[in-house]
Amino acid sequence: MSELNKQFHEPLLNVLRCVADDKLFLGHRNSDWTGIAPILEADIAFSSLAQDDIAHASAFYELMNTISGEDPDQIAFGRTADAYRCADIVTKSDDFNWANAIARQFYCNLYDYHRLLRLSNCTWAPLATLAKRICAEQTVHVDHVGSWIDHLGNGNDDSKQRLQTALDDYAPYASMLSEKPDGIDTLFEGGILIDEGCLFTQWKEHVDTVLGTAGMKAHIDIPSARGGRTGNHDDDFALSLTELQEVFSTDPLAAW
Repeated sequence: MSELNKQFHEPLLNVLRCVADDKLFLGHRNSDWTGIAPILEADIAFSSLAQDDIAHASAFYELMNTISGEDPDQIAFGRTADAYRCADIVTKSDDFNWANAIARQFYCNLYDYHRLLRLSNCTWAPLATLAKRICAEQTVHVDHVGSWIDHLGNGNDDSKQRLQTALDDYAPYASMLSEKPDGIDTLFEGGILIDEGCLFTQWKEHVDTVLGTAGMKAHIDIPSARGGRTGNHDDDFALSLTELQEVFSTDPLAAW
């Protein structure tokens, strides 16, 4: 299906905002590690993955443009804080602690992989095509962060403890990735998206499998509160948004 009925425009736009905003802010946060990652290979890899996430976000904003007609740069950088739909984990400061950065990346990368896999089955062809392409690239992210989980978890006592502490600290924020986007039930009922069961359960099983091979664990519960997916964000989001909008706000009409 290439044509999208207008009744599904806003619900689908909201789902796309969740995906794109997660990607944009995670890429923005991870770009802070450019030049200061623990080793040169990690520096290059993390910077490349950050660029990937920002590029993926851009692709989703451009897809949103085909529905709403709104300029992609305006969507990305010109909204008020309550109009962003990212989960707070992607804007949570890692305090330049590598274990924190890896824990955040791990939770987010695995969630994105499973979310994109489901979106690739969308009956609206433009979204299915884009999700399939990005999901293939997302496997690289999953493999990379999985190797770091294995490396740190099976390293020495210090690396194991640092990683476990980071996994525990970020677990409450990771759970909010699974907060249901407004309007997604309308897309299920209309046959635009296919309801393939609990995404949280599928993601958590993958998380447990990877951590288990490294002797680690994560205590994550299904979210009980409404947060980033409804525009309610914490203080770290406000700081991250200010940084993100700094250049754009000087001349919103400039061509980038």
